Amino acid sequence: MVDIENIKRSFFQIKGKKESIEERINKINQSLILKEKRLSNISKAREVIQIVAQQTQQKLEFHISKLVTTALSVVLNNAPEFIVKISTRRNQSECDLLFQKEDSLMKPIDSSGGGVLDIASFALRIAYWSLRKNRYTLIFDEPFRNVSHNYQSKVSKMVKMLSEKLGIQVIMVSHIPEAIDCADKVIEVEMKYGKSYIN
Repeated sequence: MVDIENIKRSFFQIKGKKESIEERINKINQSLILKEKRLSNISKAREVIQIVAQQTQQKLEFHISKLVTTALSVVLNNAPEFIVKISTRRNQSECDLLFQKEDSLMKPIDSSGGGVLDIASFALRIAYWSLRKNRYTLIFDEPFRNVSHNYQSKVSKMVKMLSEKLGIQVIMVSHIPEAIDCADKVIEVEMKYGKSYIN
């Protein structure tokens, strides 16, 4: 009789452990199902984010490329097309800025002559501003000092065109007389005997 009672007690202990283990397995399985659903949702969300990011990058590439190319074409005959390429390298987004003329691509810094780099740099600042539009007055100090003399008047037209098109006020310091051809207002500061005089 004693052996049967011990066997019964042992049986119920083992049965209790088995039920406890089965309950833990069920909870783990439910948790696993929830985590698999969450992982699936995260993967779908990542795909959507990647699609939206690509579309945003394409719009950004187009916007900047178009604005800078327009500025270049106002000033230069046979101007290069400005290309913006955003790509992922080393798990980070990187931006390449290039000039394209016919089938060849080159970095703007490698271009020479006419001050094309100053024009592109100015237009890039305007393009950056147009993305945020946090203020409507931009101040530049000699932004076209490297532009050839014969392009200065066209640069003035380009600044005027961008100013009117985007609704911004450009205040620009320059020693080049042609740079003010299209200015709405000109303030001349002259230094005499150690004092500044404004005309």
